[in-house]
Amino acid sequence: MAVPAFNEEEILETFLRKSAADLSAVADDWEIVLVDDGSTDRTLEIARRLATEHPQIRVIALGENQGTGASVIPAFLGATKQVVFNNTVDAFFDTSELPRLLPFLEQGDVLSGYRTDLSANNPYQKLLTLGNYLLIRFLFDMPLRAYQTLQFHRRDFFHQIEIEARSSFLSPELLYKAKRLGRTVVEVPITFHPRRGGVAKGGRLVHVVRSVREILRFWFRWRVQGRIRLSAPSAAEATRA
Repeated sequence: MAVPAFNEEEILETFLRKSAADLSAVADDWEIVLVDDGSTDRTLEIARRLATEHPQIRVIALGENQGTGASVIPAFLGATKQVVFNNTVDAFFDTSELPRLLPFLEQGDVLSGYRTDLSANNPYQKLLTLGNYLLIRFLFDMPLRAYQTLQFHRRDFFHQIEIEARSSFLSPELLYKAKRLGRTVVEVPITFHPRRGGVAKGGRLVHVVRSVREILRFWFRWRVQGRIRLSAPSAAEATRA
């Protein structure tokens, strides 16, 4: 499980202990790769303490804040298990649902969860969700139920592509590139769980603006110019870049 964390001291320990218990219930070989995104509170301290109790928890410290999207990339690239999925410390996805969802992985290459109920969102959040959905569906011709989702991918996928987005557009990017590579996306309904502590960060204006800019930039690059990288760059290419 790939988890970014920024200033989540209030709820981090509860989240990690519950996640560890739920993962242990469905697999003997599991891991949580938590990326501390330059937290200024006790998030990193708590994560490291719990990692000493659970060797399956690995902590990556970025040192400075990278923001929504970019902060989860080290977890995706550093994952060592066959299947990788994302979650956030506010636990928008309850890992107790794993026994219901995991069998769907037998039906396709990618498992994407979509929310069936937006009642927990305030009007501003509902407007953001709808606007984001319509913009991505129109520009990228990707008829799915949702794009900012819980996603399960095979680990090799993250090493076959170059992840270009650094905002919340990263989630739609993964789905778009998976489909371009011919991977089958299976969508399943999930229950959304509202934050129970701490402060939400994703809906801030700065993150919204950054995401919209990337949506437009990559639409122009991938769809208009046809410049889409569907394989990870070689060491020589990365050095030149």
